[in-house]
Amino acid sequence: MTISKRTRIRRFFGGVALIIVILAIIFALLPPLFHTWGATEAEITHTYPGDDLLSAPALSWTHAVTVNAPPDQVWPWIAQLGDRRGAFYSYTFIENLFAGKRLYINADRIMPEHQNPQPGMPLIDTMFAVREVKPGRWMLGESTETLEKMGLGWTWLWWIEPYGVNQTRFIVRGHIEPPASMNNPVLGWFIDAGSFVMGRRMVQGLVLRAEGGSEPAYIEVVEIALWLAALLAGLGAGVLFLWRKPWPPLLVGVAAVLCLVWFTFWIPPVGSRLLADMVLWGTLIWLFKGKPMVILHSRQEPMPQ
Repeated sequence: MTISKRTRIRRFFGGVALIIVILAIIFALLPPLFHTWGATEAEITHTYPGDDLLSAPALSWTHAVTVNAPPDQVWPWIAQLGDRRGAFYSYTFIENLFAGKRLYINADRIMPEHQNPQPGMPLIDTMFAVREVKPGRWMLGESTETLEKMGLGWTWLWWIEPYGVNQTRFIVRGHIEPPASMNNPVLGWFIDAGSFVMGRRMVQGLVLRAEGGSEPAYIEVVEIALWLAALLAGLGAGVLFLWRKPWPPLLVGVAAVLCLVWFTFWIPPVGSRLLADMVLWGTLIWLFKGKPMVILHSRQEPMPQ
């Protein structure tokens, strides 16, 4: 089978347009997930400490999860949150990138020296500190003068309450009031998305520890590698889409995009990501071994096979 340069150009722009449309639809559907992941209607509408501190927050979210551990096993992991304390159980490679140094190290144990947070205690360098604490129930953080001088207001609440038998309902609520120069829909979407990804990873990490689990030190490296593997599979499918029969590689490319969204926002277990990558790459290799097309450089007769 032959393929001309003009056909390849049409496929390239058509494929790019399709990916853009798919991402646009996904990104338009994601904000409700950003704002209310895991929370019930009662939890979303409930008034919590800190809700009255910002007059006009542009971004607000309430996330919730049930922890299979009693509150007295969950609270110690909340009490030691902070960059120079137990960190935030999230993606330290991102946090340290913004910090400019290896400041965030996720704790894998309860640290007795960090079990008594007090108002005014720094949580994120000079930008964010504890405002109020009710030991065993909730801790509220707020932006400090450093951020307020930039016109940015931020509150962050970690709340726990008994739930079921030896279970805890863990609720995280945040509000962000950006400065006027940053208050636009596009930038707001990325701040919203970034807050969700880091926040959800924090919840996952804290719940894992509270339930008695732990994470290996290399887990973030593995997660990055699996994310890049899906990205490379998508790029490889794009190449085959230009040079081979279009539909099978196109489907692999779309599947790779969906996997990247899944890996990023749903944060599935590593085993599920590995399985998805294996399917992508197995299909890609199978397609690569198929009979290639012959390229037509002009309107000439097909080159001999």
